[in-house]
Amino acid sequence: MDHRKAEKDLMRYLVQPRGPGKSWVFRMATPLALVGVPNPWDGKPLAKEIKRGLGTRHLPEARTRRDVVLADIRRLQVSLSDGEAFSLASAVQWRETILTDQAEAQAQGDGHNVGSEFVLADKLEQAEAAGFPRDQLKRFARVATGKGFPLDLAHAQYVKARRPANPYGYAPLKRATVANLDTAMKHLRAFLHDEAKTACMEDLTPELAQRFRDEYLPSVPNNRNPRGLSAQTVAKNVNLLKQVWVWAIGEGHLGRKARNPWEFRKGLRRTVNKREKVREDYQPHEFSALLKATTRGSREGDILRLAIASGYRADELATLSIDEVKADGSGFSLAQGKTSNAKRFIPLVDDAKELRQPVWRLTAHRVGYSSNGPSGLPQGRLLPSLSGSPAFAAKCWDLRPMDASLSIPPVTLG
Repeated sequence: MDHRKAEKDLMRYLVQPRGPGKSWVFRMATPLALVGVPNPWDGKPLAKEIKRGLGTRHLPEARTRRDVVLADIRRLQVSLSDGEAFSLASAVQWRETILTDQAEAQAQGDGHNVGSEFVLADKLEQAEAAGFPRDQLKRFARVATGKGFPLDLAHAQYVKARRPANPYGYAPLKRATVANLDTAMKHLRAFLHDEAKTACMEDLTPELAQRFRDEYLPSVPNNRNPRGLSAQTVAKNVNLLKQVWVWAIGEGHLGRKARNPWEFRKGLRRTVNKREKVREDYQPHEFSALLKATTRGSREGDILRLAIASGYRADELATLSIDEVKADGSGFSLAQGKTSNAKRFIPLVDDAKELRQPVWRLTAHRVGYSSNGPSGLPQGRLLPSLSGSPAFAAKCWDLRPMDASLSIPPVTLG
């Protein structure tokens, strides 16, 4: 029996980085198939190496805990889904692994012998043979090999670059514009079948952009227009996306020869149908019908009553911040809106004040948002999950003409 081999197996993956007598640590090179996959302990993507403190200085106990960690890793390998294996997080981790291996290979004088690149190529071939969509694999490979700028990453960086008081001199995006851009990006991802969020800006050709504008968007139904988006909404979506490409090209993210796929060839002049918008104030019996359809105290009921009483635009209410709510419940101070004249204070009628007795009444509807500020009140948007909701926009579209200066019909908000 080879005792040295047996002892080596017993000590595999165990180290004491702080020296003898200190806690043992589990260290293992991450199997390449698991790079970028959320780990089973805290959900963070696995990097090139797995390190876990075992919390014991006792060697037999350390061996037991090591075996538990190994079992978790084996189970993760068995249960690994294609969605996790070819996600954006996985592609980014692959990129970091390949860059590290490339640097090591070049230091050894053999820059073309990068083992992780060969493993990735084999993995992609196996996935394609198993029936995984080829276009999604190409997107994944583009990110993993550093040859593409992920659309998801570009979106986040663009919004950050155009935040208020940004150091780049860019005009800041209004909250409503950010919400509209989110919607435009969702449409584009749906068009590209980008469930894994690995599509790159380089994937969008001028031909695809034109199909997205002329065929896809006009066929997307919504509550306001079941037949598809209007020409005006299509133009707005295209223009919002175009600016992301303008920024990315200007910042050098797409290479020197990149062109903006949203700059179409000139053809027949396009006009937006300017239909005259006729808005009529709701009558008392119509208000009563709206109120009877919802219950006071429910999320939808409170939102509807607030919209009726305040005359807020749908997107203004969706992006309303808690710090814009008056502490005494007398109204809301809108810091920014759709136009420069949208900045205003909106007083609330007595019945509507009850909707914020106190602010917790409305913030109770905030699913998944619980951070509190120095005063103990919640922070952030008052109704975070409402932004961009087409259903809500359709319901409240005709409530906007109601203004604090107009007389509110004699109905209660019950």
